[in-house]
Amino acid sequence: MATLIFFISLVFYTVYFTSLTNYYFIILWLLVSLPLSFLTMLFFYLLNFPLVAILPSKHPYKSYMMRSMAYFLNHFILNLKVTIDGIENLPKDGPLVIYANHKSYTDAFAILEVLPRAITLTPKKSVMKLPLISWWLKAYNVFPINRNNPRETVIELDKAVETVKSGHAILVFPEGNIGNRLDPNVKSMKPGAFKLALKAAANILVVRYDGNDLLRKRAPFKRSRRKLTLMKLIHFDEIKDFTTHQIAELVMSRINAKHA
Repeated sequence: MATLIFFISLVFYTVYFTSLTNYYFIILWLLVSLPLSFLTMLFFYLLNFPLVAILPSKHPYKSYMMRSMAYFLNHFILNLKVTIDGIENLPKDGPLVIYANHKSYTDAFAILEVLPRAITLTPKKSVMKLPLISWWLKAYNVFPINRNNPRETVIELDKAVETVKSGHAILVFPEGNIGNRLDPNVKSMKPGAFKLALKAAANILVVRYDGNDLLRKRAPFKRSRRKLTLMKLIHFDEIKDFTTHQIAELVMSRINAKHA
């Protein structure tokens, strides 16, 4: 949807402005129309906010809106091609927490585009201070992380547990921060990140990101590629008696393994 709106707007603005002047200026009007088309797309999403706010968090339309925006950003802003392996390991429903290595600020966009299931995110608390973005994210029942106030994160954790129990999957980056972009392996994980899976009695899907990790130095002029590998599902019964430290070790070993 985002891509369609953008290109329809681009054609409309370019033709309209050209019709007011001369076709010799078509390149100029095309350049002028690019930011206008992007703003038009954002305005359309803003108009949809009341509907997004009242729909259930797992509603297919809400998932479509998020996936559509991720597709547009990946292909036309970041110049990022995403492939996925192991899609058969993704359960269609049920409580699920997705744990992945963190290689780039674009990791969330990558998985939102290709995962055919409603998922929500774990943004930093600072992101939730941005007016329009925070309104949109709250409609998706995100789990904000406040590294400076653990007590506040605990309160949000209880809400996240209910979200997962309802069948809305949550994507978590248990490293806490973006790791070494040039090192393919994970060095450490925060055990507290796995309290969510234990409290929600959820299955765990481990995802490994591989590919161009210096995307911010390449986009938008150089094509980047990222591969997501969905590993064999870890059922809750397998880890229900584990400590969070043990689960962290298990997930880290899965991500670091050459073959899952």
